[in-house]
Amino acid sequence: MKIAQLNLEQYDKKAIVQKLKSMGLPTPKTEHLRYFGIRPIIDRDYEYYTPEVSRIEEGENILIEDGKVTAAPKSVYVEIEKSSKFDDSHYDQFYYISHLLSPYVIHIEIDEPGEYKIVQKFTKNGMLVPYRVKISVKPNIRIKITEDILAISDESLYLNGFDIEIGDYAALTLISNRVTNIEDFTNIGSHYVKVAKDAVFNLYTFDFGNAKTLHNYHVLLDERAVSDENHIIFGKEKSKLGNTFHIEHRGKEAKTTQLSRNILKDKARGIFDGLLIVKNSAKHASIYQDSKTILLNCGAFMISKPQMEIYTEYIQEATHGSTTGHIDEEQLFYLRQRGISESEAKEMLVLSFLNEIFEKLGDEEFKEEFVKIFEESR
Repeated sequence: MKIAQLNLEQYDKKAIVQKLKSMGLPTPKTEHLRYFGIRPIIDRDYEYYTPEVSRIEEGENILIEDGKVTAAPKSVYVEIEKSSKFDDSHYDQFYYISHLLSPYVIHIEIDEPGEYKIVQKFTKNGMLVPYRVKISVKPNIRIKITEDILAISDESLYLNGFDIEIGDYAALTLISNRVTNIEDFTNIGSHYVKVAKDAVFNLYTFDFGNAKTLHNYHVLLDERAVSDENHIIFGKEKSKLGNTFHIEHRGKEAKTTQLSRNILKDKARGIFDGLLIVKNSAKHASIYQDSKTILLNCGAFMISKPQMEIYTEYIQEATHGSTTGHIDEEQLFYLRQRGISESEAKEMLVLSFLNEIFEKLGDEEFKEEFVKIFEESR
């Protein structure tokens, strides 16, 4: 199956088919895909893999292997749904393609506060693997979900994503730990997040490795909803690692803060393409966006596009910026003069550069994991 030659007429999900017909299938000219090198991905002929429904065992974590949920804790309600409503205003064609091709939706409903982990395993070679995971967070509870990615798949394309609904006065912290070290592996995740009145969505994404991963988020904010989004990319070799966003403020006094910190070496490419939209109904919104990148050598490349569209004159704050450069030679010289080796000095400067996000997260494990990955890549 080739994405570029997908025959829409053979599918009975009429609303999705009509949406894709109006948008057109993804091409190298599609704006949010332009820098990802999409041509070889959509032209490759994959074997289509259909995830099967299996018995869900009791386990400590929610385990999803190649789109099939195999384990979950007793405290989490998991249901396999034949179909689910979709976001008809999403900007990403792959969002609709994954909904179109997925035989069912994994629905995870959480109504108790606490910490949960989702482990996603990618093991298939040479295959197109589509699936969707729906997460419902009941009103008035606070939860934390850590997502770990284990990828041993080669020459495959995984089209997946979260459909998240956060109830009134609820809070979800989602930490996506995406380490992928197989050069010819591709994961395109297309996500939808609806944040209800007075709810909070905290997002931390860590994209490390040398694969090709792109995650496209459409976030909708209701009255006084808060979205705090933080992203770290560490790309090496010929990796392409990226995040794109459309964050829509639809209710009054909604707030978004977005930080992107990127470290790139060798011939790696990083992508940050973030659009913050303030609708006319979203009076007194507050939006802040900041992207910073360090290139460790001349072959690395960063695409950074912080953007804003504001349709009301009543705005609390609107700030965005982007900088890309190399490690500060004066700071490096200062550390070297104090007897610190060049490699250790670079590590200190990189960690200082990322420390704002690590401090917000407040989890030493992620910081230690990054240090280990960075040291191994030297």
